[in-house]
Amino acid sequence: MLFRQIVLFAVLVGASAGLVLTLVEAWQVIPIIHSAERYEGVATADAHADHAAAHVHDHGAASAAPEASHQHAGHDHHSADEWAPENGIERTAYTLLSNVLTAIGFALLVIVAMTASARRQGVELSRFNWRYGLVWGIVGYAVFWIAPALGLPPEIPLAATGPLEARQLWWLLAVVCTGAGLAGLVYGSPSWRWAAPFLLLVPHVVGAPRPPGPAFADQPPEIAAQLERLASQFIGATAFANAVFWLILGLGAAWAISRIVADDVPHAGTESPSL
Repeated sequence: MLFRQIVLFAVLVGASAGLVLTLVEAWQVIPIIHSAERYEGVATADAHADHAAAHVHDHGAASAAPEASHQHAGHDHHSADEWAPENGIERTAYTLLSNVLTAIGFALLVIVAMTASARRQGVELSRFNWRYGLVWGIVGYAVFWIAPALGLPPEIPLAATGPLEARQLWWLLAVVCTGAGLAGLVYGSPSWRWAAPFLLLVPHVVGAPRPPGPAFADQPPEIAAQLERLASQFIGATAFANAVFWLILGLGAAWAISRIVADDVPHAGTESPSL
């Protein structure tokens, strides 16, 4: 029964946080992505124009080298693009689904972590209020967004990036080290607490896998300047969206715990039931 309550409240909190995140993204983040994608379309059109010009040159040289005149015949001029949802309702729906599912997972994680922390510190779960939620929201924001973003800031289309697997591994390293470092500062024994700050520095000493040179070095100067401006705006917009997300998630998790405890009191017959 108690496990079902935790899951149900995690779904409720996660759905709320995911919905708000989607609304904030639609307001601030997605318009920036659409602006960058328009430049991506220009770059694709330019590449196709250059490709067509190269074929015209090949045809002009065909009389001197007949055997080479059809070397391009096997080339697929209209290779199928990878599937992506259409802009508008379809894209928003997939974004909402992804955000809600992710938020539910985070909500479950935060509720369990808050409960374990309270038990370790001897805090009665019935005393959980918005202040606990605010603190945990800030901690989640620091662990899952600020620390990774210091090494791998959010990127817009056309930005040069490092290998995907390497970036994923570094993101995981940043999250684990930041979470362990903060936990060590709060819960660690005095004899080992000094090592916690070093854990916070480990991923940044290792260094995030970023490509050398400017992010838009392969773009014309005027387009690169516009993309740099959009990239700066994108970092600020995603920082704000994720701050709102984690604030709602932390406050919602604290509210969920207080409700679970309140619902469990009549059955347990005690003032501070254990989860």
